[in-house]
Amino acid sequence: MNLFLIDIDGALVKSDSVDLDCYSKAVEDVLGFRPEFESDDELAHYKSLTDAGRLDELMMKYQIRESRTLVHRKVESCYLARLNAAMGDKPQALVVSPGAQDFLTNIRERKDTYVAIATGAWESVARLKLRAAGLDIANMTMASSSDALNRTEIMALAAFRSKQDSGQVFSRRVVFGQGTQSRHASQELGYDFVEVGGGTYSRNHIPNLAHYQAVYSQLSLQCA
Repeated sequence: MNLFLIDIDGALVKSDSVDLDCYSKAVEDVLGFRPEFESDDELAHYKSLTDAGRLDELMMKYQIRESRTLVHRKVESCYLARLNAAMGDKPQALVVSPGAQDFLTNIRERKDTYVAIATGAWESVARLKLRAAGLDIANMTMASSSDALNRTEIMALAAFRSKQDSGQVFSRRVVFGQGTQSRHASQELGYDFVEVGGGTYSRNHIPNLAHYQAVYSQLSLQCA
């Protein structure tokens, strides 16, 4: 049995950076300063590119003494409100990625593969993005930045929950996502990593999830 762990941003949902802009403004709403996330160089300064991880680093950098739980709750609430408003003004800013809908439909019908969500977004934000993109993940296993700070912990938790929810033992675990941190987290856990879109920095790469069946041959996965 194979386990596919799917990230949301870049793999299931495409955005024009509206989410990062809304996150940055939400931090400003609550803490009074606006972090910049406009370039890869600026993002590279963060050890954890998850919603909760970034906020913890910002609170440490700016020596925020307010309750961590309270700050996180406030920023998450402002972020959701801003993202909702932004998508209302510009619905095309966040859309389903090519092949994502068919991927979810087809993979759920396979007897040899279980699929779960492993996202660096807060769960409330993740579900908002998926609804906006028209993706139904009802009853799907999920782990998010609401559960853990970094991608390694999120992926490990998603795999653990998948085992509990499915009652299956997985011979292979494959992560579909983007970026250096996702690739490194996969390597740390001993999971295979497939770069979806983005750069071609990984040995295993597909343009989008419409090409997911190529992964079975690329990784020599067992197939029903």
